[in-house]
Amino acid sequence: MQNLSYTNIVLALLILYVVIKRQLEARTVRFKPEFFIIVILFGIASIGDAINKQHLNISQSNIYVFGILSLISAAIFAALRAWSYKLWLDDDGLVMREGNWMTIVWWIIGIGMHVAVDQIWNKSSVTLLLYLGITLLIQRGLVWYRASSKYPKEISANVVTQQRDRSQHGKRRDLGRNKH
Repeated sequence: MQNLSYTNIVLALLILYVVIKRQLEARTVRFKPEFFIIVILFGIASIGDAINKQHLNISQSNIYVFGILSLISAAIFAALRAWSYKLWLDDDGLVMREGNWMTIVWWIIGIGMHVAVDQIWNKSSVTLLLYLGITLLIQRGLVWYRASSKYPKEISANVVTQQRDRSQHGKRRDLGRNKH
């Protein structure tokens, strides 16, 4: 089980580094849940491995209590981080966002609390990837909601840009396949 815990910690630190770095940069507001869903699926698989292969012994009632409290914590810290963002319009009329030092503080507190409770609960960090995926998905949704509420007309330009970027990404991927 120790190896699974270390793997989760390393993956979580890598994801956190990339995510926090990106959250502190001025970026266009987008809602692309695919990455977060993949992290959630890896988190679920990690928990399944811990239960099935590593023989993590957890009672059903503990799973429900920890799961509900973890979900509440993920939502609370996602909301705090989402509300720490600055939102504005750039010169092209796109809604932009940027985190700040409070965003980092909420990350440190949220992750620290989750890891501490996870250690107390099952003496591992097996739920960390699942927690990250859920909290990031909620945060992204709340940032989108805030941006849509503050700039209801302008957010449509973000949607068009996001769809165009996805289309161009698909075309580049198809071109790459045709070269081989």
